[in-house]
Amino acid sequence: MPIYRILLITLLISSIIVAAVFYNLETDHSEDEAPSSVTESTPAPKSETAPSPKTPAVSMRDDSLPPDEVMDDDQIEKEQIAEAMTQLGSSNDEERIEAVEQLGAYPSPETEATLGQLLITDANAEVRNAAALSLGSLDEPSDATIAALMSALEDQNEDVRFSSLSTLEDFMLGLEEDAPNHQRIQDGLRLKAASRSIPEDLKESINEVLKDQENAAVPGAEPDN
Repeated sequence: MPIYRILLITLLISSIIVAAVFYNLETDHSEDEAPSSVTESTPAPKSETAPSPKTPAVSMRDDSLPPDEVMDDDQIEKEQIAEAMTQLGSSNDEERIEAVEQLGAYPSPETEATLGQLLITDANAEVRNAAALSLGSLDEPSDATIAALMSALEDQNEDVRFSSLSTLEDFMLGLEEDAPNHQRIQDGLRLKAASRSIPEDLKESINEVLKDQENAAVPGAEPDN
């Protein structure tokens, strides 16, 4: 066989082998990349984690107190009254006036009796005036208190006189018309209005209070100007 045919056949076989090798390589490469492509194209699902609930803040404040440190209202009232009673013995008039006002903040039979006595007997007019006003904190005055206020309508000090009348008027406004104390105050004011020992300006004020009470008792009546 001529040599050129041998070379031609050899070259043809070599070409077939090379072509087969390339084909196999491309097939293997395609199979290797296919899973990778799918993996990259599919996004990984997001992990959704539920937010953890907030832990409530723990209060470090403790409002509870031992029983021996808790003072009830009755104990406070007793201490305030005792302090005011002691302060009444002060030589300072301002302190005594403050004590009278403090007694008025805690109405009781004890404080009522003390204020009524101060209204009649205390030498200081400002203390007497404070006592007349402080008695107005009472809901139901005693007969002794009404008598003290009636007597104070003849006090030498004008402020004491008018403060006493104002407190008596407040009592009447807070009482029913058929209440015994209401009638007692009304009758007492009528006697004072007719008394010669009462200054004229106070008589006029007393008569105005009585007229207002009469008008209030008549339905539809208008108060005098």
